[in-house]
Amino acid sequence: MLMSTLTAALLCAIAYFICFGGNWLLAQNMADQPIVVGPLVGLLLGDLHTGLVLGAALQALFIGAVNVGGAVSLNPSFGTTLAIAFAILSGGDAKFALAIAVPLGLLGGLLEIGMNILCAGFGSAFDKAAEAGDEKRIVFLHYGVWLFKYLVFAIVIFIAVLAGATPVSNFVNNLPEFITNGLGVVAGLLPAVGFAMLLKMVWSNKLAVYYVLGFLCVAYLKLPLIAVATLGVIVAVVQVGIDQEVLKIKQSGVPSTVEGDVTELEEEDFLS
Repeated sequence: MLMSTLTAALLCAIAYFICFGGNWLLAQNMADQPIVVGPLVGLLLGDLHTGLVLGAALQALFIGAVNVGGAVSLNPSFGTTLAIAFAILSGGDAKFALAIAVPLGLLGGLLEIGMNILCAGFGSAFDKAAEAGDEKRIVFLHYGVWLFKYLVFAIVIFIAVLAGATPVSNFVNNLPEFITNGLGVVAGLLPAVGFAMLLKMVWSNKLAVYYVLGFLCVAYLKLPLIAVATLGVIVAVVQVGIDQEVLKIKQSGVPSTVEGDVTELEEEDFLS
């Protein structure tokens, strides 16, 4: 039994490292989502069916957990890995897995915040390497910090699975109330701050009209988010088409006076 527990803990750590670490190494390919993590954990532990079912259920549970602009509220992949592992090792108790997934995700979020703060300390080393023009050292630091960060997560997963569900669940439930309340308040504020930071980076007077349009659609017309997103895609496609036509005109060598007339005509058509 001890050997099987060790093996299960090792397999869960490997699965988490591949999904969570691979997501951030390979252009955020969404490999850390519960719908991906769950089946992989289930497959490695010999119960693909439970992994698929719980992965889909936890995907719906964590679908609103979006970390934006450096703000971390929950770590869905952390909670999913441990919850499914505990469910399979305890005989497939799905209700237990769903009950502890969010607290475990909160614990993973705390760990992620701590690791982000710790890894930020390597910033000065990157700056020095960049100033010296040492490309090899920059590459080494990049992959070295990545390996360090996600190995720590994998080790925590390994220890948690090895310890078992009861001690981990007790630890999460015994967190002081002021910590959980404080985290809840911060989790509610940080996404707004993150969106504000992103909006500041992409803001321009030309794009302001689209922001106002989106606000009106949601606040006054009460359109659902899917409808607003579809409208955004349509506007983006139209805008890309206009930009491509303007680019073709410029590349064809049309005199600047004609370009000015075309631009002025487009503006008149838009405002009419």
